[in-house]
Amino acid sequence: MLLLACPLFAKAETSGDTLDRILEALADDPPSHIDFRETREDPLLEFPETRTGTLVFEPPDTLERRMDGDGGERVRIEGRQVVVERRGSSREVDLDEQPGLAAFAALFRSLAKGEREGLEEHFEVETEGDLEAWKLELTPRDRALRRMILGLELRGEGDALLRLDTEESGGRHSRMQLDPRDGD
Repeated sequence: MLLLACPLFAKAETSGDTLDRILEALADDPPSHIDFRETREDPLLEFPETRTGTLVFEPPDTLERRMDGDGGERVRIEGRQVVVERRGSSREVDLDEQPGLAAFAALFRSLAKGEREGLEEHFEVETEGDLEAWKLELTPRDRALRRMILGLELRGEGDALLRLDTEESGGRHSRMQLDPRDGD
């Protein structure tokens, strides 16, 4: 979506200050609905898979991912509970039993709330750019999670997260293009 020029991503001299400014901007009146388009690549698939949906954040700690289409699903994280609804069935999971899912929930909650501590608890964070055009590279701290997710790259401008790339083990990769302006 947005490919930014290399000079804009020179390492920030005060990455901590830059990270704080980015988180503060993201938390200042975050959108409650964010439309997305996700493309997943997997060596086991002949072609990339593309899906659309909406992310919904309800303060203080509810996050929901709704997938469009016939194979749509809904994943709702509320507090420490996760409810997964798919094809007419529902399943509940305790976040304490799913460290990977807990880290992803913490990621989005931390971004929406501007909580640096929550973000850094689960990820090592590298910051590039400035508030106008930024990139965050996240590496999971948890060893078990690192076996599944090698890294995350978030790109945005100002108070808008625009792209989330996830590199998974086994050569899998996903790119989520976010449109917070349309979803609100």
